Amino acid sequence: NKMTIINNEIKNAIDLIWNNKFKEAEEIFSSKSSSTPRYSLHNAETAFLKSFITANELETENALLKLKQTKELAEQSIRIFESNKVPQNYFPPNIKTKEDFKNHILDCKIVLGDSLYMLAVLQITRDHKFKGCFNLRKSWKIFEDTLRQVKDDEENGFQYSSDLTELLRFGCGFFYFAVSIIPQKYLKLVELVGFKADRDMGLMYLKDCLSKGGIRTPFATMVILFNNLLLPRGLYNPTHQLNEAQQLIEKNLEKYPYGSLFQVMGSHCYRKQCKIDMGLQCMEVAISNCNSLSKAPLIYKYELANCYCIKLQWDKAIQVFEELVKEEKFQIRALCSLQLGSCYIINGQKEKGIQSFNNIKNFCKKSSSVDIVINKQAQRYINNGGSFSVLEVLYLRRDMAKMEKSLANKTMDILNSIGKKLGVDKPIPQQTVQPISNNTTINNISLSTSSFLSRTFSNLTKKKEEIQQNDILIHDRAAYLLLKGAIYKSIDLYDQSMECFEELLSMSHLLTEKFYIPYSYYELSEGYYHKKNNAKALENILKCNKFTGYEWEDPLKVRLRVTLDQLKRDGAGISNDDYSDEDIISNNGNVNSDDLLLEEMNELEIEEKETQLRNKLANNSNYNNKQTPQNNSKQQIYYLENNQITSPHLINIPSPSIIQDRSCDNKNFIERVPSL
Repeated sequence: NKMTIINNEIKNAIDLIWNNKFKEAEEIFSSKSSSTPRYSLHNAETAFLKSFITANELETENALLKLKQTKELAEQSIRIFESNKVPQNYFPPNIKTKEDFKNHILDCKIVLGDSLYMLAVLQITRDHKFKGCFNLRKSWKIFEDTLRQVKDDEENGFQYSSDLTELLRFGCGFFYFAVSIIPQKYLKLVELVGFKADRDMGLMYLKDCLSKGGIRTPFATMVILFNNLLLPRGLYNPTHQLNEAQQLIEKNLEKYPYGSLFQVMGSHCYRKQCKIDMGLQCMEVAISNCNSLSKAPLIYKYELANCYCIKLQWDKAIQVFEELVKEEKFQIRALCSLQLGSCYIINGQKEKGIQSFNNIKNFCKKSSSVDIVINKQAQRYINNGGSFSVLEVLYLRRDMAKMEKSLANKTMDILNSIGKKLGVDKPIPQQTVQPISNNTTINNISLSTSSFLSRTFSNLTKKKEEIQQNDILIHDRAAYLLLKGAIYKSIDLYDQSMECFEELLSMSHLLTEKFYIPYSYYELSEGYYHKKNNAKALENILKCNKFTGYEWEDPLKVRLRVTLDQLKRDGAGISNDDYSDEDIISNNGNVNSDDLLLEEMNELEIEEKETQLRNKLANNSNYNNKQTPQNNSKQQIYYLENNQITSPHLINIPSPSIIQDRSCDNKNFIERVPSL
């Protein structure tokens, strides 16, 4: 159909957004955003993108407000259109035919679905997980009903605007992708209320948008880059994803030379290739391109500081982190203070480091589960001196894996120097090792004027201090082994790496800081995989997966989810070291992806009804057996097992023509940006 809904004014304004001309774009969209949902959505979307660039709480609040207004306007416009009327001041005003009405109703429904999932993304990133999941469900219902309606109408001979069908496919793709990256603990909730995480389906729709070249092409590109560069690749060779990302970045920087978001992705792409200097230059260009923003690009500056940390340039990192912790509305202020303190300590400024750790409690948000973990880690570093803190943060951020070999060797020298100073560069003598539980009776001793009790209390106090020192020694040795193993692995010395993790696990019964254990099992799994021992790799990953309730659990669980699925595929004998996770998408056959999505949604509708029925039966059973706790417990376990999450099924689709298999030619993204 040649009818178009998206006019040139909207197209030009969207180009302005992706070329960092946010103010100019907002002026265009705001002129009609109070009366026309499409304009309102893109006005809110501008705020949505800026909120991620600045990580400023006020910008996020503004984006949330605009998205809620868009949602309400879309709902109101749908009701008016369905009563065969045109909303007041709606643009364009000349809507008269049945075809016009059906297309604009569809546009309003797509806007409603888009606004709901963007709301959900912001809510989930702010730790309002239940609100986010609720809005994701509402978004899914909108897209499900809309896609089914479009398909039915087209089968009956009605053709919608091609602009709208492309926007619908983008909305479906973004939705499926967003669901797939929800943290594991909330994914169960999402799947139980009626839909699955299916990243492959989402990427299929997003890549289809790339080939169309419409207004959603840059947004779809950004989501694909996020998938390729920021999400875990697990065990598979990342070369394909890096090649694809580099091509997309270069192509978009030709069109949007001031596009800071693409420069940031260029930085991540270079860092993934261990080209830290080029990654750092990309960040500097991205920051310089944001001079016109009303709020500083704080998240860009944060990434710049992390580039300095990878290069072991502590003074430069400190300078940036000091600036960031002064920003009262910066959403990751607590994390910056943790990293600032760790940089101070490695730089020989221990007092400043401890003070920075102490300040973290003032920056923590009650609603943030991440801030709670950060504060606990800060207290741990205060207690043990934080000698390994900066290296632990590098490890947890996966930045050690991005170091060039020369930097990795320097990091190993730093680690060994710290280990030798603390006396943990060699195995701890057996007679020194005592479990911390030996001091449990100490706190129950009451003071007495009796000399006997005084001597006893004095001895117990000394014993307690000795045990606490031993505990610090044990955990310092654990940190040393984890970090040494990670550095060895980063330079492909897998045997030496695995020896470190094996020794660490032999100390597991002595550790109260449990995150070392699952991380070691995970690292061993990767080691065995690279040694082509898939059975041992799977054994260790399953051991890792059994652990819960430890610090820094969420980042590892995301990697676990990817890796476990890959090992299951490998068990079927369909992969090797050169196998990329993109290879699960085949070039064979032609698939109607709309039919696939409708089939998927029908399955989800059935699953939702089955879930409701099982829950009802479970509740009835629990009520009837409430006098028999043992039977009740078994009944609950039975239903829990039947509701276990299954891995997303694989979909065969043609590879988009834009993606070509070629080696990286390492063109310099920076050369494409004119100096300001």
